[in-house]
Amino acid sequence: MSATEVVVVGGGFGGLEVCKRLARAHARGELRLTLVDKENFFQFNPLLPEVATGAVETRHIVYPLRAFCAPRGIRFVRNKVRAIDAGRKALILHNGIELRYDQLVVAAGSSTNYFGVPGAEDIAFPFKTLMDAIRLRAHVVEMWELADQATDAEARRRLLTFVVAGGGITGVEVCASLVEMFHRTMARLYPSVPLSLVSVHLVEAGERLLGGLHVEHAEVAARHLRAAGVSVVLHRRVSAVERDRVTLDDGAVIPAHTLVWTTGVRGAALEGGWPWATGRGGRLKVDKHGRCLDAAAQPVPGAWAIGDAADWVDDEGKPVPQVAQGALQTGKTVAANILVGEARHSLRYFDYGYIVGLGRHSTVARPLGIPISGFLAWYFWAFYYLFAMVGFRKQLEVATDVIKGIFVHHDTSQIHERRRMLRSEDLDPDLA
Repeated sequence: MSATEVVVVGGGFGGLEVCKRLARAHARGELRLTLVDKENFFQFNPLLPEVATGAVETRHIVYPLRAFCAPRGIRFVRNKVRAIDAGRKALILHNGIELRYDQLVVAAGSSTNYFGVPGAEDIAFPFKTLMDAIRLRAHVVEMWELADQATDAEARRRLLTFVVAGGGITGVEVCASLVEMFHRTMARLYPSVPLSLVSVHLVEAGERLLGGLHVEHAEVAARHLRAAGVSVVLHRRVSAVERDRVTLDDGAVIPAHTLVWTTGVRGAALEGGWPWATGRGGRLKVDKHGRCLDAAAQPVPGAWAIGDAADWVDDEGKPVPQVAQGALQTGKTVAANILVGEARHSLRYFDYGYIVGLGRHSTVARPLGIPISGFLAWYFWAFYYLFAMVGFRKQLEVATDVIKGIFVHHDTSQIHERRRMLRSEDLDPDLA
């Protein structure tokens, strides 16, 4: 009897969790395991804000997927899935190669959701990938370089106005990281640019920041950001984006060349379209065991979805949140079902807590339901992320960055090509 062909699409938290739990069965020859991803590295998303502001080195938050797969004997294919032939149980890859499967786990993650806001997709800076963080850092430094040369105060103010859309964990952490970078590093490197010209706006459609998290911690985060000079705008949405301005739904206009978009995600799209039903946010509909559902809401044998790619409701009827622990727990459940050869296990999601970084030595966290904040929470943030990193080398590198950050300033090198050059009148109106 031939071994079961198991293909996992996506090398994020969920995909790696499935591979870890199936690795022993793969080693025993009970199944053959293949991991497919369009990148050749795993990316530790929680540290993206630190990468964007130069507090953590870019390569230190990524881990080569082949370094993960090779010791376990897992086949790795760096390619992009273009379509799925569900009838033949075959993946059609970018270069026309077909990859057959008996069991398929879709762990493709999510993509940025712009909600149809005019100009957002073309102008705003998304914040999901390593390249997004690199581009944002290059752009932020470019704004300071141009402001250093500008002679018109209003042009300077527009260059140094930064808007973040979305008051969730990512939006709050991006704001906190930017403000810390501006005060600790940029003010020292650009002595001719007054900090009074710099402004950061955080726009949130809800009634408070960090919706769904502990109310007290939402208030702590809001107070911390306001004390650092961030303008927290609640009950407002971005309604339009232009190259030099951001318009809110009440008609207010914020003159700015920078909008960071952290306000929503949707399930990753497939070029050829998913062959199964999709639900909220374009995510694949699944049953309580993680099996994909067809158009008639019937489970599809051999097709599973986890993490951000899945519209999953747990045993208690609660939607599984689109966070790392959701990906890990859904991945664990699907791996258990594949090992027993049937849909036997379902998920009762357990919330292990959260961590929200608010800058140097300031954090709010709720591990296992215990609320902590301030310096103690920052230590918890540092040690937890070091523990969660994949590979000892990455743990060592990030630990070095964290310790180094206590004594040195942010790295402001622009390691990215300059694609978004401004017109001369944006630098100085007198030149127009």
